[in-house]
Amino acid sequence: MKTVVVTLSLGIGMLLGLGTAQAQTKPAAKAPAPAAKAAAATKPAASAVVAQEKPAPPDLITSKMEVAAPSTDAIKVRVDTNPLTKRLIVHTNASGPTRVEVNDASGRPVITRDLLVGDEAITLDVSRLPAGSYIVQCTSGARSGMRRVMVGQ
Repeated sequence: MKTVVVTLSLGIGMLLGLGTAQAQTKPAAKAPAPAAKAAAATKPAASAVVAQEKPAPPDLITSKMEVAAPSTDAIKVRVDTNPLTKRLIVHTNASGPTRVEVNDASGRPVITRDLLVGDEAITLDVSRLPAGSYIVQCTSGARSGMRRVMVGQ
């Protein structure tokens, strides 16, 4: 019984001792020799060249989250609401065929109209829509524009 206890205690002691022995056996960082310091001092330009040749680290995702510059090519949208007749009058500065969509708060289109000439005003009947906030989006080719509007209030 004594041999089992002694063996276990030696085994545990060795395990605990190995962890500290390994930590103590790590080689310490050596200071460069004086000759190496002199060689490094005579070649500062070479180390600068090496530093410039290293590739730049990749950009972080957050650097790509910059705010986009406002587009000067966006369609200008003007919306007039008439609460008495429950109609929206939409004006755009698009010259060609234009699609006008009224989207609800979740982004689903509830009214869609296609115009042959986009610079004409279009009247939309919104009397069947529930009261709330809507987005009027106009698209003509690659150009688009939008405006938020309150209906029924």
